[in-house]
Amino acid sequence: MRICIWCNKDESKVSFIKKAHTFPQSLGGDSICDNVCDLCNHYFGSPQSQSPAVEVVLKEILNISKYLLLNQVNEIPKNKRYKSEYFNLNWEKKTIILKPRYSLRKGYQEKLGRLFRRGLYKVFLEERERQRGDAKDSRFDFIREFARYNLSDYPIYYFKPKFGAVFFSSTDANKPMIRFTEHSDKLDKDLRAYDYLIMGHNFCFPTSRHFVDLYLDYYKKYLKEQDYPFGTEITPIKYVEDIDFTFKYLNDK
Repeated sequence: MRICIWCNKDESKVSFIKKAHTFPQSLGGDSICDNVCDLCNHYFGSPQSQSPAVEVVLKEILNISKYLLLNQVNEIPKNKRYKSEYFNLNWEKKTIILKPRYSLRKGYQEKLGRLFRRGLYKVFLEERERQRGDAKDSRFDFIREFARYNLSDYPIYYFKPKFGAVFFSSTDANKPMIRFTEHSDKLDKDLRAYDYLIMGHNFCFPTSRHFVDLYLDYYKKYLKEQDYPFGTEITPIKYVEDIDFTFKYLNDK
């Protein structure tokens, strides 16, 4: 009997008819998590209390980087331009500006940043279930609280790029995914952290609700000691602008 990883309800109480894509289909995601009920699947794709849908914000932001990356390898038709609901995009100057109808709303940048973090956690937990089958473990309850029920607040960190280059594969850009490996298992066990490259950006996901208090300083020390290839400095994402989605840093190198 299926049990939803988000609401913990089984097939006697909820349905599991629709396919739950871990990454949004509109971003190119084609991986399915079977243990997500229709109600929770619908929640992530629907606006809530005058806020955009969690999946819409995730898709909107990551699609900007996807467009730029694929454009570099000539995989974007010349007559196709990516259009955004929330941002005015200048591809020549590589700038993104929140559209006036959103930028004039108090706290909207912070709201988008929070929705984006919830979206990344949503991907993490559904991929964890798909690949390892242990997402219902109680240690992931904090992710359920934050991503599904919008309770409390938990960080996701963005790596400051170390080199003047972007690392990506067109396969992962077209069909994004995250993977769990021996390296990620050890990092999870020792430092309660998971980091992965998504659309040319490296993100760190805490895997414990106590990460900030008990593990963050050790994780930062680990990055320095290992001279981590994707960066040795991390910053918590609060606003959308905390992430260089247009790779402006390439112009500074």
